[in-house]
Amino acid sequence: MSVGLTQPICMEMALSLLILPGVLCTNWLVVYQDVCAVRGSSVVIFCTYHYPEMVVNKNLTVEKVMWSQGRKQFFDGPFIIDSNSRTHTGTKFEYVGNKVHNCSLQIHQVEQRDSGEYAFRFETNNGGKWTGSNGAKVNISELIISMTTPKVHEPIKEGDCVNLTCMNNCSSAVMWFRNGKPLQEESSTLYLCDISFQDSGNYSCSPKHYNRPLSEVIGVNVEYGPRNPSVSVWPSSEVLEGSDVTLTCSSNANPTLNYTWFKIDGESCLEMVSQAELQFNVTHTGNSGKYFCVVSNKHGRQNSTILSLKVKDHAKGMAAVTLTILVAVLAVVPMIVILPMVAWHLVAHRKKTTAPKSDTEENTQTTEAHVTSPTSDCSLTEERREEDPSQQDEVIYATVHNNTKQKANIQQQDEEATPIYSSIWEQQAKEDLYSVVSRPTPRGKQAQDDPVIYSAGIRQ
Repeated sequence: MSVGLTQPICMEMALSLLILPGVLCTNWLVVYQDVCAVRGSSVVIFCTYHYPEMVVNKNLTVEKVMWSQGRKQFFDGPFIIDSNSRTHTGTKFEYVGNKVHNCSLQIHQVEQRDSGEYAFRFETNNGGKWTGSNGAKVNISELIISMTTPKVHEPIKEGDCVNLTCMNNCSSAVMWFRNGKPLQEESSTLYLCDISFQDSGNYSCSPKHYNRPLSEVIGVNVEYGPRNPSVSVWPSSEVLEGSDVTLTCSSNANPTLNYTWFKIDGESCLEMVSQAELQFNVTHTGNSGKYFCVVSNKHGRQNSTILSLKVKDHAKGMAAVTLTILVAVLAVVPMIVILPMVAWHLVAHRKKTTAPKSDTEENTQTTEAHVTSPTSDCSLTEERREEDPSQQDEVIYATVHNNTKQKANIQQQDEEATPIYSSIWEQQAKEDLYSVVSRPTPRGKQAQDDPVIYSAGIRQ
């Protein structure tokens, strides 16, 4: 810590300092704090200053503050900070104090040329000027990062132990970064034991609580043998003759791999090409078979999974495609034909059931059975209604209309002069049940059979 002036003015009259007139036994002083900073960081020189509140019954106030770099510039400048200067536009130095007692200075992105002494100077409203006798010392330190491996000049392999060290002259508390992302370790040495390929990356460090790396980057490259080799195919594992096929072999390893393709032919393997991709045109079904690749580097060798490639005959393939299309067409065409027919039939049937019918208009052979209840509009003849009107509410009649061709209808109309209904009536058997049973004529035989056969019986 540096102090601009620590003794009362009345006791230090011999000091070669600027003495303000009228100051009696009052402390004028500036207190600094030396700084050690890592190159690339931003630091603050903490500083406080004091002056009498009154001089010759006049209240003192600070009107101007200044900072200078280098002992020769302490009194007369040039100044890196001047509160009254309108031309000062630099962003490297920033006054973060005030005009009361705080005189702190911040330096951004420090470099080696920023090392040295810095001094604060202030002026009051009575013309007094004051500068501390000693300035604040700023020391710029370099971050040095190093790596220790088990064997010098040999690559790092999985399972090895690697130590990284971050050194500087300011502090032993550091932060570690891998690929720019912070790690949890805060000591000056980072221990990477039983190292794996996941520990590979670029490592750097900075002083603790600093949010970005400041040191140089040191690379850790962990080598390992092939892992999980596999084979993929494009466009498909089943292709037609004449198609282009690409087989791709992939695997994780460090350093880079050597690739060799093989085809299984019976109990032997035929070596093909030495590259990651195998491209060829399947000219015949003989290209079908099982393929795999072998990957290797200086740390090991491993076989991939096996891929089965099936080449289809072009004619058979086209026949299969044609058959598929034909099946699809045969499945669709009947629907296109049948649906309109079904719709037409439904519409025709609806018209047929709703339109009035006559014997002369019906040309098709249909059989209709009508069962009428006593309350319904029965289709009996008027002669039967007049014969026994008292029994109309008790008798259930069943009638059958057998519609034949027009010629048969004409014959039936001629025969209607003869009664075609038979009934048996007994005064003593009023409670007996009369039943009229009709037997429908089977379809297709209406022209040969009798038009209608009725039978009646009495329960004895």
